[in-house]
Amino acid sequence: MYLAVEPLEFLRIFIGLDAPASILFCSLLILLGMLCITKGGDLFTDSSVEIARLTRIPPVIIGATIVSMSTTFPELMVSVTGTLAGKGDLAVGNALGSCLCNIGLIIGSCALLKGYLSRKRKTESGIPVSRLTIVGPGFFMLFSGILVWVFSLFSTGGAVTQSGAPAEFAIARWQAVCLLCVLAAYILFSLRVAMASRHDFGEELELPPLIENQVKYCLKLALMFFIGACLVVLGSRLLVTNAVQVARYFEVSELLIGLTILAVGTSLPEYTISVLSIIKGHGALGTGNIIGANVLNINMVIAICALIHPLPIQRQTVILDGPVVILLIVAMLGLAWKKKVISTSSGAILLAIYIGYLLVATFGFASS
Repeated sequence: MYLAVEPLEFLRIFIGLDAPASILFCSLLILLGMLCITKGGDLFTDSSVEIARLTRIPPVIIGATIVSMSTTFPELMVSVTGTLAGKGDLAVGNALGSCLCNIGLIIGSCALLKGYLSRKRKTESGIPVSRLTIVGPGFFMLFSGILVWVFSLFSTGGAVTQSGAPAEFAIARWQAVCLLCVLAAYILFSLRVAMASRHDFGEELELPPLIENQVKYCLKLALMFFIGACLVVLGSRLLVTNAVQVARYFEVSELLIGLTILAVGTSLPEYTISVLSIIKGHGALGTGNIIGANVLNINMVIAICALIHPLPIQRQTVILDGPVVILLIVAMLGLAWKKKVISTSSGAILLAIYIGYLLVATFGFASS
């Protein structure tokens, strides 16, 4: 029996579902995870940029659609699994928490990174954000954040907490249908912009080299994209699972683990793609990825989970998490509106808001 189970246990360890008891083995798997993330991120970013060049669609649209769908898929699976297990309130917290991390931590730190690289390379600082991005995907992101927060205030839809008591705040099934309608509108908008971009903006994009076999080249790009996405997700799982095990070994508090390793870990695919996009000089791809991921987290993850069961929402999510998500979205879009870039100072403001949120969530709600 032991021999029959052992290979399955090793498989779960090597795909990041479980952590080994040995700290040395955990450390080796952390290094393996970092290697997977780095190599997978390279493949993912390069293939995404090449797809944008080949289709003559702006990288920000590529990032806001196929890239963000790929990086958000693991979060969808985790949230759906939790909902089926009767932990639906975690789905809303996970989705909104990812939005907070995406804007405050990822966009904020990437803007600071871009400022540092610009000084070294003597190039223009700031992450480019076009007006089209702000009034298009940016509007959908803001509207979705406000809509899900307002929805949570006035209808529980029969949702119950884990203890079986009626939920004070929740997302009902009919509200989930509304969110899916917003998602459909976002996808249709992105497709329309993508088609128009081939004519209106295509001349601004760098053309790919002459390709003899288009079908073979497209299949190669699709394979690179898929392998890159899988490596990023696998590396993220290995890194987070084993880092938590090491942290617990050194008796780091569960609260600190949740606010650091797990908070960053759930958004690690988005973080990896955004950072590598900045380093490789494709900042628009990373920005589109973050905006698209936020739209999908709200309108896809929350909606699908709410269709399974009406989702109970914790009081902290209504009072703190939701309003701060809206604040960060408004701050990001507002700071980028005038100069059409997220500057280093703007990144510092977003990061400061996120750190302030963590402090309030830790010391304010933990003590109440």
